[in-house]
Formats: sequence, structure tokens, C-alpha cells
Amino acid sequence: MKKAWLSALLLLTIAGVGSTALGEGAMRVYLSGERIVDSLPASTSASMQKLVKRMGGFVEYDQRSGKLEIVKPNVNILVLEGIQQSRNKNIIFSNPIKGYSDKDVPRTFNVFVEVDDAPVTKDLRLRLVLIGPDGKEVDHGKEWKYSTLNANSFYFSEPFVSTKLELYGTYKVQLQMKTEKSNEYITVGENSFTVGR
Repeated sequence: MKKAWLSALLLLTIAGVGSTALGEGAMRVYLSGERIVDSLPASTSASMQKLVKRMGGFVEYDQRSGKLEIVKPNVNILVLEGIQQSRNKNIIFSNPIKGYSDKDVPRTFNVFVEVDDAPVTKDLRLRLVLIGPDGKEVDHGKEWKYSTLNANSFYFSEPFVSTKLELYGTYKVQLQMKTEKSNEYITVGENSFTVGR
């Protein structure tokens, strides 16, 4: 995944080298604290921010210093028949779901989510969304709220109970996040399963 990010940033760098040479302000780009681009034209910051959001990341741009920080959460999503916690606090997963053969049958499944390198913020909002084969939202979980000021790694699970899967095809379970600085959710991870043969 890091190669895709670096390739996209390299393309933007090459496209904008001329304007930096003409005296426009330069921007330095960091990915998870590591400097990856030294001199990118400041005029590309808006398109860079769009690209990063599309790829499931967050951007903080300081115009004064010319620093653009990219934060890409590392997300693992498991779709399972069951999740339990034993008395000694071990988490037990049962039967990963790859798909169902029939549609129009209410299905109950659990989603386990592990997040590392989340954006550091006082108010991080999360939600799970089930997207159907037609691209429309089928169901969604509750909105979760975390403060990642002390720790930006966490996990949670959420059940989808008696969810009716009405179409054949591939369903996506997406994790969406937003920070207090953003008013729109960004899809940061997904897993999928199929309905049909």
C-alpha cells in the first residue's frame, strides 16, 4: 500500500516541479512522520488532499510552514459468525464469513475491527457501513467516539443482527472515520463477502 502512496505522490511531484522553480512556495510532505517529498509546489496541496482522502487517509496542511502531514490508519476488519471474550479476557473468533449462498434471508454476523495509527485527535468518530453490490448503503452500525490523544491504536466489535441481504453479489463492510476538523466521513478500510454462487 505504501508503494501506491509513494507512486501517487511522485506523480504529483513531477507535475509540479516547474511552478516551484518559478518562485512559488514549496511544500514538504510527511507520511506517518517520515519525510517523503522535500519540495512540492504549494499550489498542489488541494489536489494532494483530495487524493489522500480518496485513498483513505487524513491530511493536515500548515500553509505557513509548508508542511503537509499524511496520516493513514492501518485497519484490519474481520467478518465473523461469532466473537466471544473468555473469563481470562481472551477474544475468541468463530467461523470467518466468506459468503452466503442465498439472498433474502436475514443474516446475523459480527465485525471485528482493529485500528493502528489512527489520527491523533480529541474527537475521532467511527462507524461501520454495509454497502450492497449496487453501491447503496444496506445497513450501518452505531457511531463510536474515541479520544486518541493518549493512544491511537484500539479495537472494537459490532454485530449486524438480522440484516437482510436482498441482492446477489459482493457486499462491503467499510470502516469510516472523521475527526473534529472534518465534517465528512472517510472510508479507511473495508472487507467483503459475497451472496450467491
